[in-house]
Amino acid sequence: MDFINDALLVLSDLIKNGILLFGLGFIYAATNFEQNSGKLRYRIGLGVALGLIAVLIMMYPWKLEEGLFFDTRNVLYSVIGLFFGGVTTVVAAAIGIIYRIGRGGPGVYAGVLTIITTSLLGYFWPRIRKIFKTFKSEYLEYYMLGIFSTMITLLCFLAIPVNPLRVIERTVLPFMLLYPVLTMILAKIVHNQSERLAALLKIKNQQLLLQASIDATKAMEVFALDAEYRYLSFNEFHFYSMKSYYDINIEKGHRFLDYITHPKMKQRIKENLDVSLSGKSYNQIAEIESVTGKYVEEQYSPITDENGDVIGVTVFSQDISERKKYEQSILYLSYRDPLTNLHNRRYYTEEIQRLDQEKYYPLTVISADINGLKIMNDAFGHDAGDLLLCTVADELVKSFRNESRIARIGGDEFIIMLPNTTKDKALQMISEAKHNIEINLIHGMNISVSFGVSTKISSELVQDTLKAAENDMYSHKLFEISSHRSETIKTILNTLHEKNPREEKHSARVSTICTRIGTEMKMSKEEISMLKAISNLHDIGKIAIDEAILNKPGKLDDHEWEAIKRHPEIGYRILTASAEYKDIAEDILSHHERYDGKGYPRGLAGDQIPIRARIISIADAYDAMISERPYRKPLTHEQAITEITRCTGTQFDPSIANIFIKLFEHERIQ
Repeated sequence: MDFINDALLVLSDLIKNGILLFGLGFIYAATNFEQNSGKLRYRIGLGVALGLIAVLIMMYPWKLEEGLFFDTRNVLYSVIGLFFGGVTTVVAAAIGIIYRIGRGGPGVYAGVLTIITTSLLGYFWPRIRKIFKTFKSEYLEYYMLGIFSTMITLLCFLAIPVNPLRVIERTVLPFMLLYPVLTMILAKIVHNQSERLAALLKIKNQQLLLQASIDATKAMEVFALDAEYRYLSFNEFHFYSMKSYYDINIEKGHRFLDYITHPKMKQRIKENLDVSLSGKSYNQIAEIESVTGKYVEEQYSPITDENGDVIGVTVFSQDISERKKYEQSILYLSYRDPLTNLHNRRYYTEEIQRLDQEKYYPLTVISADINGLKIMNDAFGHDAGDLLLCTVADELVKSFRNESRIARIGGDEFIIMLPNTTKDKALQMISEAKHNIEINLIHGMNISVSFGVSTKISSELVQDTLKAAENDMYSHKLFEISSHRSETIKTILNTLHEKNPREEKHSARVSTICTRIGTEMKMSKEEISMLKAISNLHDIGKIAIDEAILNKPGKLDDHEWEAIKRHPEIGYRILTASAEYKDIAEDILSHHERYDGKGYPRGLAGDQIPIRARIISIADAYDAMISERPYRKPLTHEQAITEITRCTGTQFDPSIANIFIKLFEHERIQ
């Protein structure tokens, strides 16, 4: 009975000490002290604090007799060793040891040993528990730590100098009943505190990382709102954007929508937020209602809790005005002809399908084609051809008064689409357009455009209407193009003679020589007429040669000479455009070929060279020799005859050269 009474008395006093320990433990749990901070100063300071707690516990012990007292220090030190690391444990143990030695008494050695051994037990417990593999629960693990700690404490009582076994006998029951439970509870408190601090640190780091991430972008506004549209978070770019736009400093907890003053903008954003709050992600490109031409790309994503319930919205907003302008410019260019700025074939293909509806009937389609673009390019270069195209495009826009209905669909082809327009009305517009176009001159040449028209008034295929307009245009072109090309060639020749008056006189003299040779060769009147025409046109290709080269006072360099040698080909291309001159185009192309095959442009020889070209070759060479040129003085008639005689059989056809010499050896051509 005395044993039980002693045990109950000891247990009662130890419970009081344990309550003190728990009180201190719960105070610790309410703090945010980190258990294993990397800073040495911090770990030492924490060790001092824990050592003072141990001192406080030892100040209110259960006394068995003078100098022999008991408390829950072993519980505290085993937990310190387990959770707080070596430095903190050593500092806390040292303070406890100093205090215990200062108290003195017969239990001093046992008290010091208890502090040392239980601290070591806690410190090495992670290694010891591996012997037991894995505990099923943390409570069981910490309870086992308490049992080991209590057993070590009881063994330390053997260091008591007077009757240690009696002391162990009186304390073993309350110790074994209370200390493992106290250890388990205190260790769990510290463990939970450790996890809480780790979770807080993780959350803090995640918040820092998230904030750093959203602040890293300097071109996108990022902010999060709760279900009541209040700010949860936002990046610096959004903060300064709101400051710049509304002159306000936004804060967490404030309602975002309260800052939006434009009614339509506010309504649009609220609708988008509500879509996301319903659990759907939503993307939108919108033009800002209060700023024309400013576009933003917005992404709304729901924020959910661990149960999947939507608790807010994350918004990403980026100004894409420049990108939108670029996309619009690309789209504009994709439907535009870059030269004339009219619509192109792609636009026409899509637009004609859109207009093929009853509400647009009668739908009239006009096909237009420029006459003489190729001649313009060959004679005056592609810059002149481009000017011709642009001039026609401008006049079409003026005449049909709606640029959106006109498209350039080919090199010299245009389509005009006229919804709700009768054929008679379209013919009036065509008449006006032809007049406006034909009064323009480019390099002295009149512009000519052939038109065709067709009207769709019912459900027939629109392709049939387009084909009918094209056929109508070609029927007009047959009558218009021939006369226009002939007039164009005459205009080109006149232009050449105006630029170089000596060319007209040269052509006249060459014509006289060719006529005499043809008559001597007993050619027909038709052949002689052809010779006269060739004589007049043989240098027409020079219209495309730079005047600086044609009139250069010095010797031509290789590049300039190559340019000069191109004039037979240019003349050929100009003349083949007209049926009237097609028969003599081959002669024009060949009039600088040599009898020995060393001429240009094709290197023909002998009878491969057309007979008329061989005649022109001699007449042209003779007149060139006796005529003054910017780079040399003329030869005498005798010198020219001598040169032709020398070149007979190489540059010139011998039979034609002999006829020429016979006719003109003693006669100078005037």
